[in-house]
Amino acid sequence: MKLRVCIPFKLICLTILSILVFLFSGLPCFAQETLTKLNHPAPPPLVSTDKQGPTDPQELEAFIDKFFLQLKDGNIPGAVFVLVKDGKIFFSKGYGYANLEQKTPVIPDKTLFRLGSISKVFTATAVMQLAEQGKLNLNEDIDHYLKQFHIQNNQFKPITSAHLLTHTDGFDVAWSIGAATRCQSQLPSLEEFLSKNLPKRVRQPGELYVYGDVGIGLAGYLVEVLSKVSFTEYINQNIFKPLDMRHSSFQQPLPTALAPDLAVGYSYRKNAYIQSPFTCAKSVPSAGMSATATDVAHFMIAQLQGGRYGNARILKESTVQEMQRQHFTNFPNHNNMAGSAYGFYERFQNDQRALEHGGSIYGYTSQIFMLPEQNLGFFVAFNQEDKLGLREYLMTEFLDRYYPQQKSKTGLPKTHISAEYQRIKQIEGNYRFIRYPQDSFAKLWIVCFGSQPDVRLKTSRDGTVTLLPRGSQWREIEPWFLQYESGDSYLIFRRDAQGKITTMSLSNYVFVTHEKLAWYETIDVQKWLLLFSLLIFLSVFCLWLINLLIQRWRKRSSHVSRRTRIVQLLMPLISGLNLFFLLGIVLVVLQINYWEFFFGMPVAMNALLYLPILTTGLTTTLPIIGLTAWKDKSWSIAGRLHYLLTILASGIFILLLNYWSLLGFRF
Repeated sequence: MKLRVCIPFKLICLTILSILVFLFSGLPCFAQETLTKLNHPAPPPLVSTDKQGPTDPQELEAFIDKFFLQLKDGNIPGAVFVLVKDGKIFFSKGYGYANLEQKTPVIPDKTLFRLGSISKVFTATAVMQLAEQGKLNLNEDIDHYLKQFHIQNNQFKPITSAHLLTHTDGFDVAWSIGAATRCQSQLPSLEEFLSKNLPKRVRQPGELYVYGDVGIGLAGYLVEVLSKVSFTEYINQNIFKPLDMRHSSFQQPLPTALAPDLAVGYSYRKNAYIQSPFTCAKSVPSAGMSATATDVAHFMIAQLQGGRYGNARILKESTVQEMQRQHFTNFPNHNNMAGSAYGFYERFQNDQRALEHGGSIYGYTSQIFMLPEQNLGFFVAFNQEDKLGLREYLMTEFLDRYYPQQKSKTGLPKTHISAEYQRIKQIEGNYRFIRYPQDSFAKLWIVCFGSQPDVRLKTSRDGTVTLLPRGSQWREIEPWFLQYESGDSYLIFRRDAQGKITTMSLSNYVFVTHEKLAWYETIDVQKWLLLFSLLIFLSVFCLWLINLLIQRWRKRSSHVSRRTRIVQLLMPLISGLNLFFLLGIVLVVLQINYWEFFFGMPVAMNALLYLPILTTGLTTTLPIIGLTAWKDKSWSIAGRLHYLLTILASGIFILLLNYWSLLGFRF
């Protein structure tokens, strides 16, 4: 194989390397611009007052008005805020526009917002109603209630309704792709959707909190099975009607009477507002609800008043207490650590225990925040994605203003143990936010482009543990239990039967758990493996192209055997197709809004996925044909080395494709 060219080989490689370094520096997959909750365990204190809760609606209005001035910074067209206290609506107000084009204002008791995952709290309430009536045992295997399909247990323990309501069911994260439609056709029934789309089970139930839609989707299906009516009808009759929620619905699209009052959802791209299509979620119990702020206020009042709203009651007081108490936490042996209730998750901040739940769906963002001990709660919603984290800021500013910390937080003592360096050393390594699918193309998107980049722990001999990239400092106060040096936040580590670290959880948020990565799973290693493969592919393709031009210029072809000629064709073909595949992936991802994947795999992406299958097949034939042509005397030493590097790069590339679920149609 003659690979003699006029242009120096080193110059080509250096040029290619420079281009790739430039490209990689701009890819979101390798950037860590988004700040994670793990790197910011405790928000900084803001200006406080001596008040314990809002007492004057006008003063609260001034505070909220000032906060919502930030809407312009977040490119949010409209918003709504409502606060309930002592069984009544204390304050409510709309901001901005429900429809930018028509200049329609947001009105709290008229304008509907899509609630996204806040739907899950209503589903959990329905399940608690059935449990209260004795139709459902929360601690019994859900398979006993299923008729048309069943849960495969295999090596796993049975799943209970309690597991579903606390996101500890053990299912793989799923439904990122094809979880919704644009509503042109009829939605599949909940039974049909679940029976065909249940993901595999990947861990024992009750082991880890991994937030997702699967468990709540199943919980909603149990409501259908046990009530013998559709989920939507059950919610209408047993929650919306008694709570006088006349402007709320799980129906998708909305009923004719409500549709005109729905706020238009927007995305903001290229300095322009773009209307988002109405998204019909296939898992209706997980994300299908729309409502006005006033209607959500009625629901919060019922939750805070022990199940009662006016003269109506949706749950007994004892059932509400059971629903709102902690049922799972990553810190079972420590008090005041965030955990999960049924439907809600907890927040401990400023000496307060809050129950909350957020929601996001194409073009909408919302949040429920309740302080049961203060008989108070608020709801906020935007008709745009909350990219600035305004919900989080609002909750923090509200607590700092109306419930300032009156005493130093008791928590755990800051007496650090004398850490054994060998034990602490085991903590060191890279960790990844656990909420990603293990066997779906969405893994690439969520890990590389999501809001929770990988983090790294670095240990020192003095017992200090540094959390990178932000550099926060932690110290061990109990074995496998660390405290943040600048606040009352904690990390706890789990180990497997062999004593190896498996996961790390943060005390502030029950859903923030990271798994420890093997060395080859880290982004840095994956990046350099990919870079190596790309360099080889580019060199093969460029040298083939240059040789082709030289042969045409000289008007003669090289005299090599047929087997060598096949190898000379296979190498640039495989390399070129792999390069085209990667370039195509990057272009599609950069041009498509993340939410578009919920409607299914884009046609262009689907077409691209044929290429890895083809190149994998061609790659397996390359070493076989190459071995038969190895004795060909026309092969130079440089050519043989280049051939071996091409096989190595192609093999590594196949492993990378498989790791990121890009080999085959896995979605």
